[in-house]
Amino acid sequence: MSSYSVAQNTSFLTAASILQKAVSFIYFTVIARVVGVENTGQYFFAITFTTIFTVVADFGLGPVLTRETAKYPENTEKYVNTVFWTKLLFGGLSYLLVLLFSNLLHYSPETKLLIYLSGITMLFDTMQTTFYSIFRARKNLIYEAIGVVGVQTLTLIIGTLALLRGLPLYWLILAYTIPSFINLMYVSFFVRRVYQFRYRFAFDRSIGKTFLTLAIPFAFAGILSRLYSSADSILMSKMLTQEHLGWWSVPYKITFAFQFIPIALSASVYPVMSALSIGDTSKISELFGKAWRYLAIIVFPLAGGLFAVARPAITTIYGASYAPSVTVLHILLISLIFGYFSFLTGALLNATNHQKHQMMVMGAALVANLILNWFLLPQIDIQGAAIATLVGNTILFVGGYYFSSRFVRLNHRNNFLIAVRAFFPAVLMSLVVYFTTHYMHFMIAIPIGIGVYAVLLFLFGGMTKELLYEFKNKIFVKETNTTEV
Repeated sequence: MSSYSVAQNTSFLTAASILQKAVSFIYFTVIARVVGVENTGQYFFAITFTTIFTVVADFGLGPVLTRETAKYPENTEKYVNTVFWTKLLFGGLSYLLVLLFSNLLHYSPETKLLIYLSGITMLFDTMQTTFYSIFRARKNLIYEAIGVVGVQTLTLIIGTLALLRGLPLYWLILAYTIPSFINLMYVSFFVRRVYQFRYRFAFDRSIGKTFLTLAIPFAFAGILSRLYSSADSILMSKMLTQEHLGWWSVPYKITFAFQFIPIALSASVYPVMSALSIGDTSKISELFGKAWRYLAIIVFPLAGGLFAVARPAITTIYGASYAPSVTVLHILLISLIFGYFSFLTGALLNATNHQKHQMMVMGAALVANLILNWFLLPQIDIQGAAIATLVGNTILFVGGYYFSSRFVRLNHRNNFLIAVRAFFPAVLMSLVVYFTTHYMHFMIAIPIGIGVYAVLLFLFGGMTKELLYEFKNKIFVKETNTTEV
């Protein structure tokens, strides 16, 4: 099978991401406990710093390649060759910017070494997306799912061996760089094998000019997005201490880890919405509603359950030295809800060629985030950064939904009812989990909470037998119409 339905692709990438995030969670936990709060902060900051420049290397060409290939698959080979060489040029430029800014900001030699190595990883990751964009456009995410798990497993093995042997901190960055290069070789090989492509130095000026023009709004939106997600850490590196960065890294990593769900869903619905955008947009509204239900059923209990077990989980897993992270995690979990839905509205706006509006929303969120961080960090340190994130994610969701409803006729009443029917069972479940943790280990309270939520979700009408049956059919059906949800 060369393509799959949205449900199948989402399932592939979600399952892979669960495994990847589980391995990543273990890896980060080992690092946090072994190297201590300050070194964890330094390691976390180096990776965060270089991710800002990833968008310069990609320059918005990834989503454009996916969208245009989904619309015009007959031009795929010319698109791939042109985009590959364009991104190689932008990648070199982005690495130079990493070197420049890390020196202008006068970071320590140890931190700069970590940043330089992380920048190399950034280059490999950027080139990978060229090839994964083809699989996404062809609605075939199983290869990406395999790559996601494989890379993180290699990172865990290399990083753990480095920790056990007491190697320098930069080996924890190399644990990302080496698997990233292997992943680039893997995906480029299978794209060529599956779709019979020929790689060559063939830059089509017309395609390059068209793609760069189309990519500008994506590039600016990407830059704004990276600045939005990383600005707090950059400001902390100058206004607070490495210890604060270490405390911040734990709740940030936890909430960021669970973003794989909306990312997987967005990766699945984006090419379908792109294909539907040149026809009947009412089908986009239907797809949006089903994706909205999927996210609501997951994010409300996820945020509520983690909120309930935050304190015992952090102090048990990471140690008592990370206790200041608890309140920050509580705030970030609330912001996670708005963040989930903003991924969906962003996918809709980008797929329907309204990425400029997505950029406007992102710009507003970034400005609010920077202003709040500037004033709150000196007053309440990392809790201020969490509040800034909450406000920013709220702006992303509200603005994104508003513009989405302007261009596609969304079913507001249905979306509201779906959210309500998932929200109240999640609130009741989180209360059960919270009080249960007073009498037993939080790891026992979690499965109890899952069972309670499942029952309440059916009682409130958030899930029915028909919906379960429909979802099962879409995952396991042998022949699919790839424009279906």
